[in-house]
Amino acid sequence: MAKYLTNSDRVLQSVLQNEKLAEEYPFNPSDYETVDEALQSDNYLVCTIAKIIEGKNEDKTDKQLYNEINNYLNGKI
Repeated sequence: MAKYLTNSDRVLQSVLQNEKLAEEYPFNPSDYETVDEALQSDNYLVCTIAKIIEGKNEDKTDKQLYNEINNYLNGKI
């Protein structure tokens, strides 16, 4: 297992390593060891998870985070 730099990176890995999530969506968790790497992903699910983690880490309000994620997903889906 990789050595993660932050608690946010560990949270990201714990979510991405969920077996049910991996069954439904094609991605390799080992491709995204850090939140910064996940934020650059073309996979909208991986990037969305990273945005949520980053937003909570930056103390964004739920409304701010909702608007950011909603705008991002509307542009991707």
